[in-house]
Amino acid sequence: MFSFSNLFFANVLFLCFITSSLFGNENIDTRLSLGIETRFFKNPPKWVGQSTDDFQTSVEGFFEVFYPLDSNHSVTINPFFRKDGIDENRDLLDIREGYWLFESDPIEVLVGVNTVFWGVAESINLVDVINQTDAGDFSGDQKLGQPMINLQFLPEYGTFSLYLLPYFRERSFSGHEGRFRGATEIENNDSEFESTDALHNLDVALRYSHYFADVDFGLSYFKGTSREPLILPNSAAELLPYYGQISQIGLDFQYTYVDLLFKTEVIVRDGFSETYTAAVSGFEYSFYQIFDSDSDFSILFEYQHDDRSKYEPQTLSDQDIFAGYRITLNDLSDSSFLGGTIYDTSRYNSTTFLEYETRIYENFSLQVSVTEFSGAQTSDPSYIFDSDDFVQIKLTSYL
Repeated sequence: MFSFSNLFFANVLFLCFITSSLFGNENIDTRLSLGIETRFFKNPPKWVGQSTDDFQTSVEGFFEVFYPLDSNHSVTINPFFRKDGIDENRDLLDIREGYWLFESDPIEVLVGVNTVFWGVAESINLVDVINQTDAGDFSGDQKLGQPMINLQFLPEYGTFSLYLLPYFRERSFSGHEGRFRGATEIENNDSEFESTDALHNLDVALRYSHYFADVDFGLSYFKGTSREPLILPNSAAELLPYYGQISQIGLDFQYTYVDLLFKTEVIVRDGFSETYTAAVSGFEYSFYQIFDSDSDFSILFEYQHDDRSKYEPQTLSDQDIFAGYRITLNDLSDSSFLGGTIYDTSRYNSTTFLEYETRIYENFSLQVSVTEFSGAQTSDPSYIFDSDDFVQIKLTSYL
């Protein structure tokens, strides 16, 4: 049976062939980066088997290749790896991008593996449904590469996109020694599927996006295997991921009024056992060149709503308020701060974070983040990791 390992090694062979043929070509654009990341946990682990080390260190890197074959054809390759010192389930070797692209106005055709982002909100992106989440990154911002055929039609009155997704990427979960897990580990290799085609179910997505005046919007539709699994026990008291079939209609909308951005994402999902609605809506207001400096200061506020029941994959973002800020220094190092708190108004728990990133000299970047959880009760989904407050430092070099 065709498996992801077959797909991966086929891609590796393809990349080796392409890369060997590209070296020495003056038209090729390449970039290599290597990074080291350390997390410091201030509290001891909650569950039996988790590592008692205060520090969790990993290394990661990616290699980017862009090669224009001619004025209409190009090849992009972007493999990524991560090796963790404690949790082997965070180890990852992934093709984030590896595709051939044909462009001829007003049509684009992409075949291969790609990462697609949809959304406008800051605290959560409900409409972003194409790629599986890289669970090794706690923020949820990083995604796994998705095999696809993508057709785009770009007339003057908008962009029409069709995605055929022939292979499903499973979500990974923390291993025996890893943090951010419950008392019982979730088995990574025993997933169950509603579709008899399992990993090979053909998912389909459509999107139309456009803008007029100060309004940007996107309408999307997805039908296929849910990227979010339902966690179910089996007869041996193990926890297994179950991936059902869903269909989802989505809207993302942004309106700009002077220094104010209104942002909204709404989805209606026919889920595993019911149809439910989720939305995130709010604003971002910016003060430019504060105190006669080059720095900008923005206030962020969003409200998250999700009316799914316990029979659907659980979410942390059901009745939450996000309040935060962003400071962009606009200096030579592109330094910025992002901070805020997400407060659950139904369960009365919160997550507070602060992120700082800057560039050091020309070839290094530094990211520092602090994340703290508080107030979770035993019945809350976030209770399993509420003692995993952490400080994360990541240094990346670009070669």
